[in-house]
Amino acid sequence: MLEKIREYLKEQQLVEKLQLKEPFTIEFLAQGEYNQNFLISAGQKKYVFRLNYGSQLNLENQIRYEYQALKWLERTNRTPRVLYVDDSCQKFSQGLLIMEFLAGKPLNYRNDLNEAAVIFGEIHQQPIDEAADTLFVKEKATILSARVNECQQLLEPVLHSDFVPISAQRLLAVALNQCAKNIKQQQFFVELDQWRVNNTEVNSHNFIIGKKGFLIDWEKPVISHPVQDISQFLASTTTLWRSNLVLTQTKKQAFFSSYLQTTGFDSKSFSEALRIYHPYLMLRALSWSAMAYDSYKRDTKELKNQEIFEKVSSYMNEDFLRQTLKEEVFE
Repeated sequence: MLEKIREYLKEQQLVEKLQLKEPFTIEFLAQGEYNQNFLISAGQKKYVFRLNYGSQLNLENQIRYEYQALKWLERTNRTPRVLYVDDSCQKFSQGLLIMEFLAGKPLNYRNDLNEAAVIFGEIHQQPIDEAADTLFVKEKATILSARVNECQQLLEPVLHSDFVPISAQRLLAVALNQCAKNIKQQQFFVELDQWRVNNTEVNSHNFIIGKKGFLIDWEKPVISHPVQDISQFLASTTTLWRSNLVLTQTKKQAFFSSYLQTTGFDSKSFSEALRIYHPYLMLRALSWSAMAYDSYKRDTKELKNQEIFEKVSSYMNEDFLRQTLKEEVFE
């Protein structure tokens, strides 16, 4: 694969366009559930070469969507600059893009919560213009029903699985039914009319904290109420994902105060938004985990990550499911 990437860069004259001086190196960087990333290094110049293996938004052209999203988001100065996209799938079977490499470390929940609040705030401050309205998938009048529909699709194989524990199947089915009954609550968001671009995948490893903080991995951004990102960021399923901790109420409140100060959003209405939305976020997180667990056990995943498998396995514990499905952001 490394040699294939090197050949591609030369064939497409990207060595010159990216000002890569020989000898430059290519090495594996990271792998998620739907992408592989490689690091191209030539002295001080560093780029990420990203291959896409699927679309969580069921898009026909996932890599083009991600490229255009990153282009729009460059105005925030909190996301990577994207430099190149190829959706022809000729040299590679996957769509690919090249973006700048951002130096730094993943977010540390113990030390970096205020920086995360400012990153979110500066991204969520951006108003939806005509370009964004044309480009992004929208979840305006459907912010809750979209989660229910998504969870129904995620749980379809789960509720007939030979691998997912029966106790987990039952708890998820009950939670899905409860969320479906309360969909009319999404009228609150319609009346609030406070739509922004959301990342929707805001675990600690999708932040880069260095001299400046950034939010990366924009596979599935949507136009929605910003509660979608904030709810997910504060959820126990997210904080446990890579960091194995649950935020205290004090930490959550400090983060929330800093976020509101940055955005100027009203505390009362945003707190109500969190109360309404969080059960849907928790159902989505656990439904996805159950789906991933089932696909790993059935050996149908094209990309595999042992750390992710171990985490979703732990989320299938009955006591954990009971507790998290009842979770509220603020007690």
